[in-house]
Amino acid sequence: MNDGPSAPVFEVRGVSRRFGATQALDEVDFDLRRGEIHALVGENGAGKTTLAKITAGTLRPDAGELRLFGDIYSPRRRADGSAAGVAHVRQQLSLVRGLSVAQNIELGRPRPQAGRRPWPRRFKSASARAEVERLAEELDLNVPAEELVEDLPLAVRQQAEILISLAWGARILVLDEPSSALGPLETEVLVRLCLRLRDEGTPIIYISHRLGELAELADRLTVLRQGRVVVAGADVADADMHQLAELMIGDISLLEVQRPRTRAGEVRLDAVGLKLSVEHGAGLKDISLQVRGGEIAGVVGVAGNGQEELAGVLSGQVRPDSGTVLIDGSDVTGSTARAVANGAALLPEDRSAGLATSFSLAENVIARRVGDPVFASWGVRRMRPVRRHARSLSERFEVNPPEPDLPARSLSGGNQQKLMAARELEIDPAVLVASGPTKGLDPHASRAMRDRCWETARRGGAVVLISADLDEIAELAHRVLVLSGGRIIDRFPTEEMTSARLGAAMAGLRIEEGDDVSPQGVDS
Repeated sequence: MNDGPSAPVFEVRGVSRRFGATQALDEVDFDLRRGEIHALVGENGAGKTTLAKITAGTLRPDAGELRLFGDIYSPRRRADGSAAGVAHVRQQLSLVRGLSVAQNIELGRPRPQAGRRPWPRRFKSASARAEVERLAEELDLNVPAEELVEDLPLAVRQQAEILISLAWGARILVLDEPSSALGPLETEVLVRLCLRLRDEGTPIIYISHRLGELAELADRLTVLRQGRVVVAGADVADADMHQLAELMIGDISLLEVQRPRTRAGEVRLDAVGLKLSVEHGAGLKDISLQVRGGEIAGVVGVAGNGQEELAGVLSGQVRPDSGTVLIDGSDVTGSTARAVANGAALLPEDRSAGLATSFSLAENVIARRVGDPVFASWGVRRMRPVRRHARSLSERFEVNPPEPDLPARSLSGGNQQKLMAARELEIDPAVLVASGPTKGLDPHASRAMRDRCWETARRGGAVVLISADLDEIAELAHRVLVLSGGRIIDRFPTEEMTSARLGAAMAGLRIEEGDDVSPQGVDS
């Protein structure tokens, strides 16, 4: 950690922002010093993302003042923030997926100030590629310059966005839940990168819910609760993380997760011989698994080893090259419509793939029930019952704010996750494929989401939990399957999960013969 006081390079004074009846920020003060990582924490809806967007220029405050390197800072849009050297790396990464990393580096490059070289009119492939390769080497990152963004694992996309921000001249980085979708190895890479950037002079605002991670990473810490600062710039070295968690959510008991026993039923999800070849990534290589009603099967692995492909195939959204997926004996292979009709629900890791963010909360909530007579008559949408249902369901799942007509993109990342859960779990699913279900959620919302996974199992559903959070797997899953290189390389009851066994399997060093391991904590 860096010792001694230093002058702030970025200051927020008395900033407030309201959305309708919701006071997202209420006279917030915050500062970032040169050569530090300042963590910003708080439950979902506390105002962290709102403050990050104001910092980056995506939103404007209703009141208050911002200063950047001592000067008044009043960005009107994100491009103004980028031009001033403020880079916001969001939970929903903003790179254009259909373009390469090299093309992205030129696409949004801030326009030079007066007196500098003219703005380039033509994309120069060789120079852009060389710039990506040079920065990747300097930062010790494996970011391929000419790969399409959509073909890269999430961890590499994130590294590419940070790299591009630095190429654009970022003087301050705002990282919004950067490790929420990463496994342990990818998180180590991220931590090393952040510490290196800090030591080289780039101050970082780091938004995260992983308090243990912040103890290793951050210099100071500020806690927001319901739009107000409750802890301002505390020295992390002296902080009590349990007290901070209690301040975030008001009740430390919410962090205590007890795993109940469930009663096992018949096999509800039966996947046999799944193979999927993809141009980039691990694909799937002869995967078979069965999940019974009342059971939660946890899937872990280093990012990019087949997790996304497995979630897509099991939910019917991706057709495998070979193999079958059965739900309660019905073949749903490669058909989202058949999977949904047979009770499949999916919580994808990438929220932007699970929501129509330009549509309203109400439209997203009824997406699975558009033909329901309650919501439509003779092809005409009945908006009053749609709005009433959307508000009721949003309140039940604690979506904040629960305003039916708001566009989904206006919600924080955590509340978008809750909105997806409201839609998918409204009716008890036969099979739930949950990929990173608590990604980016505060402890209170994480507990609620975990309880809903348990409730799905308790009511007889089969749950496949794909998560990079090993604590989450340990708390929820009855058994663990480890993916490496697109294969299930090991599987065991959760009670047998050890760091040595898990680490070896995730590194591809262990192959377990045989498919069947009896679930623990499931009564036959």
